[in-house]
Formats: sequence, structure tokens, C-alpha cells
Amino acid sequence: MNIAEVECKTGMTRANIRFYEKEGLVSPARSANGYRDYTEQDVETLRKVRLLRQLRLSVPEIRAVKEGERALAETAERQLAVLEQDIREGQQAYAVCRAICDDGAQWNGLNVDKYLSLALHPAAPWERTPAETDRIPPVGRPWRRFFARWLDLSLYGLVWSMLAQWVFRLNPMLYPGLIWTLLCGYAGWALAFVFEPLLLHFWGTTPAKWVLGLSVRDEDGHKLSIRAALARTWGVFTLGMGFNVPFYGLYRNWVAYRACTEEELPWDLDNGCAIAVRARQARWYRVAGYLMLWALTVLADIGISLRAELPPNRGEMTLAEYVENCNDYLKYRGLSGRMLPDGSFDPNGNAQGGSVVVNVLDAQITCMAETDQKGYVTTVSVRQEVDGETALMLYDLYTMREMLLYAYGLPHEKMGVLSLNRMPLSSALVRHAQGFTESLGSLTITQQVAYEGYELAGDEPDAPLWPIEDAPVYHYQMEFCITKNENTELSAAGGQFFCQQTAKKFLRFLEIYRKMVMQFIYACCIINL
Repeated sequence: MNIAEVECKTGMTRANIRFYEKEGLVSPARSANGYRDYTEQDVETLRKVRLLRQLRLSVPEIRAVKEGERALAETAERQLAVLEQDIREGQQAYAVCRAICDDGAQWNGLNVDKYLSLALHPAAPWERTPAETDRIPPVGRPWRRFFARWLDLSLYGLVWSMLAQWVFRLNPMLYPGLIWTLLCGYAGWALAFVFEPLLLHFWGTTPAKWVLGLSVRDEDGHKLSIRAALARTWGVFTLGMGFNVPFYGLYRNWVAYRACTEEELPWDLDNGCAIAVRARQARWYRVAGYLMLWALTVLADIGISLRAELPPNRGEMTLAEYVENCNDYLKYRGLSGRMLPDGSFDPNGNAQGGSVVVNVLDAQITCMAETDQKGYVTTVSVRQEVDGETALMLYDLYTMREMLLYAYGLPHEKMGVLSLNRMPLSSALVRHAQGFTESLGSLTITQQVAYEGYELAGDEPDAPLWPIEDAPVYHYQMEFCITKNENTELSAAGGQFFCQQTAKKFLRFLEIYRKMVMQFIYACCIINL
């Protein structure tokens, strides 16, 4: 029978049974799957132990009686003397309390000598029987275990972020916050079932547990088997986390928190072996190490997101590689349209499923790419014309220019996406009504703009163009071109992935990460290992 059935038959708690097992009073066999298999004889032994503990016999005395080293009757006779002394002391204590009540004694003026003469050795009554206190003391540390679990899941989440954004090309910004949070939560747990059993089996701890001074061992002090570690992780997910279900998970967290302060947790018992979470003394450097590891996790996640925005091909590119970069840009951002193999743009094509329309109004979009004799792209351009009496917000026109920079300009120079924030390029890209010429390493970026029947609706560079009333013609034309300079090599600045970072872009991604973390905590709320 299993331990739950033994609890019902003996009236003992699981912690009591495990304590007596550790003391050698019972030795259940192991089933094929490694779990304890108790017999009726084990149950009868535990019932006898419980009876003798209620008689105030110590565990060593009970073990001696069980092993035949001492007769039960002789032991009970000795215990009678002890109990008689307890009775006498209890009666004396009772007599003193009764006298104090009858006299109406007060603290001030209490006749100590009078009451000491009534009871020389008063004994305080016990509130619990010895059997109720026979349990392996829990390690506790609920908050240390909570923060370790939270950070470990964040580390597993980094692997998911790389897979999701680099391999599957999933863009977090295209999904509702709660859906992405739940997806990340379950993906993180799926990876936990892969990594955590291996870490506990070979290392005996996990990165966050190690930093906070926690380790996991079996009852003999050995590292867990993979099967026991996997069963333990499953117990945490189901009993401690409530299957990661919002709100129900909060309830399970609270139950686990209260249990952690009083006894061993079920996932540390129901694994075919007793598992002990050992805690070293808390030191300031452990807290500092934890905060440092957390900060590195945040920065790593930001780096993963920035790297995900880079196209697959870098350096000098053939026409096919450039087209692949353009379509990757459209797919990752959920934009409609696609780049054709000859470098032209099809606004009605569908690179992914299309949630955003690139072309605006009746804009005519013309993309071109030129190559040299070796087949490498030397010039990419986009030409857009808009006719019609309507306000031109021109946001989508910015998207087309940004696509050329992401697909050709930045990867050609081996720069990161944060390079778009450097001056004066960042200010030049928002100019919809002005021409400009800027350099980007070995590339030259030019823009030519001509329009009739429109005027800027403000002083800002990105202000919309507003139609002039009763103008004879309404026409807007923009040509954006990135050209490789003749007789130049790739920029020496290339290869420095994050060298062009700015505070504005960094804070933007940090805020995105903070929101994702808060949503993750809200959905999961993990308290215990």
C-alpha cells in the first residue's frame, strides 16, 4: 500500500511516518517504479509506535523494545515511575494554582515562599503528545525558494526566447500581452522539465539555487536520480503551481507557503525517496550574486530581442540574400507584401499572413536593386508616388525605408539595430518632406522628395502633409536610395553589435522586458520549489 493509505490506517501524518522510517522503526519495500510499498506489518508496527509514544516512551526505548533488547513490561514498569512523578508534580502545580486563585493573589505582594512550599518542582503541562512532534524538521526558507524558482524559470525562458524569436521568428509585439505571457510561462515550464532534472542529477542544484545557497539531495545525501528529479519538478508544477493556471496558481502558492514553514513539502516526499532542500547561511554576497544574475538575465533577454530584429544575412549580399532579408523583415513584423526575386516589391503579396498593410492610399511603390559583376548588391532603392487630395501621414512610407535599412544598410555594415538611433541618421529618417544625404559606413543614403498641392502641418520633421485647398494638382513623390561607395571596404565600425546603443532605445526595450516580467509573475506567481 502507498503512504496515503498508511496515513488513513494509522492516523499519523506523512511527516511522522517518514520520521519513524528514518529512525529505522519501519523499512518498507520498494516497488518496481521506486516508490515505497508498505505492508500490513508495517502498519501494525506504526500503530504500536504511536501507542508507546503516547505513553511518553522515547524513540530509542521503543527501538530497543522492538529489537528485543528490552522487555516491554520492564520498560512500561520504568515508565510508571516517570509518570507517577509527572502526576505528583502536576498535582503540586494544580494545588499552587488553586491556592493562588482562592487567595486572589496579585503580582504586587505575592508571597513567593508560601507558594514555593506547596510545589518545589511544578511541571508545565504539555500541549502535544510526543508522537505529534516526531517529524523531520523542514528546511523552510520559503522566500529563498520562491526567488530561486522565479529566476530559474527566467533562465529557462531565455532559451525559449532564442528559440521563439530566432528559430520560429515569433515577434512578441504581435501577440496580446496575456497570450504571450501564458505561452512563455508554459514554454518555460516545458524547458524546466528538460533542464532541471539534469541539473539536479549531475550538479545537485540549479543556477539560482546555487547562488542563494540551496541544494537538493536525497535522504542519504546523494544527488537525485533523473526519475526522482523529474517527479519532483512535476510535483512543483502541479501542487505548488496549480498547473500554472492564473488565480488557482495563487491559491496553490499560498498553500505551499504555509506548508513550507511547518513540514516537508509533498513533492519532497512523494518521489520514491525523501528529498531534503539544504540551505546554507544567508550572506550579503549571495544577495549581491542573485541581483547580478538577475540583471544579466534582463540584459540577455534584451539582447535576444535586438538580435531577433536583425536579418539572417550580413556583410556583402547577393540579390537572393537581400530579398531573403527583406521578406524576413516583413514576416517578423507581420507586414503584408513581399519582395520578389528580382528585387521588386509586390504590395499585394503575403509574406506571412499580413496584419499590417504597407502601402498607403493609392501609393505606387517601386523597389529596385542593382548588383555588380560579382553578383553582390550595390544599390537598393524605393520610389513611392501618391496622388489624391487627402492628408499624407506617411507612416507606411517610413516602413519601406526602414525595410531597406534593416535588409541592406545595417547588415551590410554589420551594425546592430540600435545604430538607427545615432545622429544625424535618426533625425533624417523622419523627414518625409525633405531630401537629405547621409553616410552609413561604406554606404551613402540619399532621399529626394518632391510634392505639389501639399504643405507641412507643423514644424516637426515628421509632421503630416496637408492638402492645400483648391490646389490644381495633388502629387507626392519620394525616392530613397542606399548606395555602396566606390572603392571602399566595409566600415571598420562593423562587427560591433551593440556599439551604437543609446539611452532612449535601451530604455524602450527595458520597459518592454519589465512589462513581460510583470505579466509573467502575475500569471505564474511561483513561491516554492
